[in-house]
Amino acid sequence: MMIIISTVMVNLMSGNHTQSHHEHEHPHHNHKHANGAVGWIAQLFHLHGHEHASLNADVAFSSNREGIRTIWLAIAALGVTSLLQIVVVVLSGSVALLADTTHNIGDTLNSIPLLIAFYLARRMATRRYTYGFGRAEDIAGIFIVLSIAISAAIVFWESFQKLINPQPMQHVGWVAAAAVIGFLGNEAVALLQIRTGRRIGSDAMIADGLHARIDGLTSLAVLFAAGGTLIGLPILDPVIGILIGVAILFITRDAARRIWYRLMDAVDPSLISQIEHYAGEVEGVTGIPRLRARWVGHQLFAEMTVTVDDHLSLVESHHISQDIQRLLKRAIPHLAEATIHVAPAFEYEQPAFDVKIAASGILPPRYENSTPSAAPMGAAAIRYDADGNAAWDEIWTDFCDLALAGGPPHRGTLLEPVNPNAVLEQPEQYDRVLRELERGIRMVTGLPVIHSSTPGWIGMRCESEDMALWLVRAITVENVSVRREEDVLFFPAGPDFRLEKEIRNVITVIAKTTHYWKEHMAAKA
Repeated sequence: MMIIISTVMVNLMSGNHTQSHHEHEHPHHNHKHANGAVGWIAQLFHLHGHEHASLNADVAFSSNREGIRTIWLAIAALGVTSLLQIVVVVLSGSVALLADTTHNIGDTLNSIPLLIAFYLARRMATRRYTYGFGRAEDIAGIFIVLSIAISAAIVFWESFQKLINPQPMQHVGWVAAAAVIGFLGNEAVALLQIRTGRRIGSDAMIADGLHARIDGLTSLAVLFAAGGTLIGLPILDPVIGILIGVAILFITRDAARRIWYRLMDAVDPSLISQIEHYAGEVEGVTGIPRLRARWVGHQLFAEMTVTVDDHLSLVESHHISQDIQRLLKRAIPHLAEATIHVAPAFEYEQPAFDVKIAASGILPPRYENSTPSAAPMGAAAIRYDADGNAAWDEIWTDFCDLALAGGPPHRGTLLEPVNPNAVLEQPEQYDRVLRELERGIRMVTGLPVIHSSTPGWIGMRCESEDMALWLVRAITVENVSVRREEDVLFFPAGPDFRLEKEIRNVITVIAKTTHYWKEHMAAKA
């Protein structure tokens, strides 16, 4: 039996360095390692003052370096913000402003755990830490989430204290100036960290950016409170504080969920679909019976089993695995390593019932040995054009994962035809739905749209009767009702159809199935 396991490494172990990197002499470097505590810290955080050319060219190393640079910029920006606030404190002599400025300085230190984590991630994997030290980034995220929760508690406490024991605001002008400085500084840091975190795939950095945004919102609340004092409404101070506290709770929930997903090795299901799609498109792959992925810090690791024809040689199977690796490396952002197990197709043969379905020729080849899933498929959010209309032709990037082909159906329940009487009772709403369905069908297929004489249906003329027959079977499995009259297919339409729900359901399954027919099945018909 032929089995191949192949990996692609896009990580810090570029070149020929091993675990003993820091244990041998470096005759080619004109420097000496520091001794004592300084040397220990340098070894811990990989601060030797030299960088290897192969590491500089590495994508993972570059993203890690970008993360470190971003955190230092954030610390510097928050430091400048705190210094400006200190100037305001000195000029105003306000004790309350001094306390708020001290709080902001403390918040600046919250980025230190994340900075340490990014420096740790620069270290190479060892025989104990075989995945490297990227997980430290996710652990740092725990401290960040806790600090966000503490911020919410402080805001609520101070707001309720002001409700119970209201105190007149002193030095209103200086307070407003400090609030503006705090908001601008923290919001600038938030934008920097959130954008960089999304670009390099670091949820911990995004959480740290959200924390900076919280501090900015708190400063903004102080500004509104100062305005309320000037117009004789000091009650605005605690009321706005409570509202900001509620907003912080929602931010805490989102940040906690992000970090929880990373710690529990959860990934976006659409990412799994992308990996499965790209790997399945490689010539020679007949199935993907097993696929797992997880984040370690801001790097993605994937493991999969793919099946190939039983008669392929070892070398031919190895070439297929290399093709998969090259494609995934180009197509999947932040992918550090893909471990691919190539196995003969007979190892994953299904019972006679599934084989009979595959033999019918309905399923695409790479899914013929797969068992369909019953879980509904997640859909992408609707995009809109400059005029505010749904841009149906810009939403989907993965039309080929049909439910019929082993992927999940688009809907969890069947979208059925509506009662004709409901159409007659709401003609204007029904006409609006028909216009949107017609616009969407034309955009995603380019095929003629047919208006049905029977209320509750809208039609599409296929290129041939063979196409219509194939689409009927594919769309039915997607849990959308469809009926055929020669080469015309009719889909349900009702006055209560919503843009984000039923209308998108119909257009999605039409887009997916017609795309697959044109790209993969028409030539075989």
